[in-house]
Amino acid sequence: MTSTKPPTLGTLTPMPSAKRSLGPYVVLKKRTGGRAAAYFQVPARLRPPGWAPAIRICSQHDLSADIEAISNEAFGALLIEGAKLLDRLNEVRRGSADAAPARSFPTLVRTLQKSSAWGDLRPKTRDGYVFFIGKVLTWSAMAGHPDPTTLSRARIEAFLSVFNDRPTTKKRVLEVIRLLMEQAIALAWRTDNPAKGIRVKIPKPKALIWEQEDVDTYVRIARAQGMDSIALIILLEWEIGQRLTDVRAFRPGAEYDSDAGVFSFDQSKTDAPVTIEISETLRELLQPLVDEEQLFLFRNERTGKAYTENRLSQSFRWVRKAVVAERVAELMQNEAGTKAELQARRRDLTAEIEEARPLVLRQLRHSCVVQLARAGCTIAEIAAITGHSLGSVTTILSKYLPRDSTVARNAQMKRGIIKSANAS
Repeated sequence: MTSTKPPTLGTLTPMPSAKRSLGPYVVLKKRTGGRAAAYFQVPARLRPPGWAPAIRICSQHDLSADIEAISNEAFGALLIEGAKLLDRLNEVRRGSADAAPARSFPTLVRTLQKSSAWGDLRPKTRDGYVFFIGKVLTWSAMAGHPDPTTLSRARIEAFLSVFNDRPTTKKRVLEVIRLLMEQAIALAWRTDNPAKGIRVKIPKPKALIWEQEDVDTYVRIARAQGMDSIALIILLEWEIGQRLTDVRAFRPGAEYDSDAGVFSFDQSKTDAPVTIEISETLRELLQPLVDEEQLFLFRNERTGKAYTENRLSQSFRWVRKAVVAERVAELMQNEAGTKAELQARRRDLTAEIEEARPLVLRQLRHSCVVQLARAGCTIAEIAAITGHSLGSVTTILSKYLPRDSTVARNAQMKRGIIKSANAS
């Protein structure tokens, strides 16, 4: 196993420059295509109670990750907004302004997280809420911590419009606002929930599955990035199609019997017992992990610890960015033009490739179902491997297989209409 650390893509670090300075606590976060987003970010040790960890600024401007390439207008706006927030921060520190009034969103968050309703949520659900609560607190800080009792539906919709280009985020933020407004009702701050009547539509995702070519590419790139664990998780998912929650927790000598090459465990969601034998090739690839005698089979190369859900998603995003970057580089080889034209072309290609096949790790579970069906497995056989219910397997296949050419060819061979390629 290589110990090379993955690239720290997307980390919040100030962009260095010999000529320009963004001012205290103003940082740029790199995005694809050389773009960036700006934040006012105060370290935790210096942050007053109720102050948001990161406050987005100048979202109306198109910012470059290169500070020298930012337009004068946008750079001036960065300085002005940063200075305003710095003034407010200093006022809060001096005690001349209240960072979190008695009736405020920070107060709602604190009381919610101490309530039984919060304790009854699944840990995974709570983790998701915490992320989107951060976005609400950022908005609250920028708005001077408004009184939630005066919050109207129109004001909520105005805030949500910031996420119009990210409908999934918009829906999750709305869920958090609803939850916080319910907490306001529980505290007798108000009698209605203005977020209840708001609806957010999410476009149906593309019915994507991984193909063998995708697996080969991502495994190769993951290894090149020093993330062998991601490569092995992809290969394992391709063979057994289990929930990532279970895969992250696999332990040698417990869920995985390396001598027999068998995974045996009760699924986390359904408690359904699953026993699956893997290929000899994968057994050989997993053996070095077993020989290391670590508690968990798959460990984050960067931390040396078992993957959390967020860390696993983040590590996979690094690999996906590298896959996209490699493809863009191939297509750009014969491109000609000015530096600005080539940068624009590179951004366009990156967006096109990311949109064409937005693969994610969890799709491997459904992809395994499809591959098993293509191989001629029955629904019962598929369910025995993946642990799905028979109905779930049927639902997955009804979504992904109606126009699958491999399945159609298998059906024609079974009918005797065409011959197998291996037939004499």
